[in-house]
Amino acid sequence: MFIEPSSHKCAFNALFFVTLHVSVGLITSIQPILAQPSPSVEPSSVEFTTPAATSEEISPSTKEESSPQFNRYFLDTGDTLNVIVQRPPGLYRLGIGDSISVSVQRFPDLSFQAAINPEGNIVVPLLGVISLQGLSLKEAEAKIRSGLNRYVIDPIVLLSLSGERPNLSFSAPIGQDGNIIIPQVGKLFVKGLSLEEVQENIRLALSRITTDTVVTSLSQIRPVQVTITGEVSRPGIYAAGVVIPRITDILPLAGGSTVTADLRQVQIRRKLSDGSTVSQNVDLYASLQSGGSPPNLRLQDGDAIIIPRREVGTDDGYDRKLVARSTLAVPQIKVRILNYAAGGIVTQSLPNGSTFIDVLGGVNLNTANLRDIALVRFDPEKGKAVTQRLDGKKALAGDASQNLALQDNDVILVGRNLIGKLQNLFTTITQPFFNVQSFLQFFQTFGNGFLGGGSN
Repeated sequence: MFIEPSSHKCAFNALFFVTLHVSVGLITSIQPILAQPSPSVEPSSVEFTTPAATSEEISPSTKEESSPQFNRYFLDTGDTLNVIVQRPPGLYRLGIGDSISVSVQRFPDLSFQAAINPEGNIVVPLLGVISLQGLSLKEAEAKIRSGLNRYVIDPIVLLSLSGERPNLSFSAPIGQDGNIIIPQVGKLFVKGLSLEEVQENIRLALSRITTDTVVTSLSQIRPVQVTITGEVSRPGIYAAGVVIPRITDILPLAGGSTVTADLRQVQIRRKLSDGSTVSQNVDLYASLQSGGSPPNLRLQDGDAIIIPRREVGTDDGYDRKLVARSTLAVPQIKVRILNYAAGGIVTQSLPNGSTFIDVLGGVNLNTANLRDIALVRFDPEKGKAVTQRLDGKKALAGDASQNLALQDNDVILVGRNLIGKLQNLFTTITQPFFNVQSFLQFFQTFGNGFLGGGSN
């Protein structure tokens, strides 16, 4: 548990106190830039906020349930379809565009050649118009023989395929208007439809000219840009670097989740072509606990990912060290060290998941008072700094209670004199810290004022 520093007044340099208040006031008046646009998005100072829920939003009733809208890929401008029109297996079936040659023995005047027209018909001497679409060569031959048998006795009819119909397979990019062009048919609107729906619509459109099987696939997927907001290091819009991106591909692009993130309730929002919005909650923490694969939810262009903040009192069972060691968290943290004996302030970068012992590597153990060290951390909910006294010797000796897990922007104070002055100053300051920037600026000014300089 972190405790607030003890309250006891002491004399303090008035000039430095006024300077400190001015420094804190200036830094709290500056709004941080929250968005970190990807290179493909024009830079902007617009602050990205969490999208508001609409009355049309549809949310699954439980985390385990998945909205059907998240199980399918919805087509849009930039996608390219590959449509294969293929004959079904087995006997060759006649279709529009096939050419046949018919020989009638003993009656050469009845022999003919013909191509099956768009209606699936041919014209036969004596018989007129008959339909052959979908028939095998033997079935077509028998149909013509049966018809001629009404005019001549037992005609011998021989039918052969003289020319196969053209291949109707094609590739079609989806245009800005949401349409594709189907050869010999024309435009077909496909934007916002799933691949299965589009395949059926293409089959129906081609049914006027063929009964062949239609197989539709994606030959090119549009670039995916996703907005990520909430408890991440760099909120903004990011272009996915993989063809089929998942949440775990996008989160590292935004610098990873912060220490206050709740990976149990990550929300994905998707706007559909009709203007409605669907949402899906994803539990990334469960996969970290089990060591299994993360949820297999594919992101699409325009999706929004919201990483929520953990609510007060919901830390039970939530292992922050486990999250810190994963690829879902900020990869590195920065810890400031104010060492009275060394006479300066330094910033040390450490892997996320590091502990108090790890930061001692940056402290001169020969001159430092290891038994009198303070860890100061900004509490965003209280808007103030909280402090815990630590014993470095016990931590190095294996006392787990003294080897705390570090967080980004922690401040380590080494030396009884320095800690005492900080405690006295905390009792004098009445203005709260508004954000972590003002917290860090306070310690930078504090270090420069008492130690006579330092480095970032």
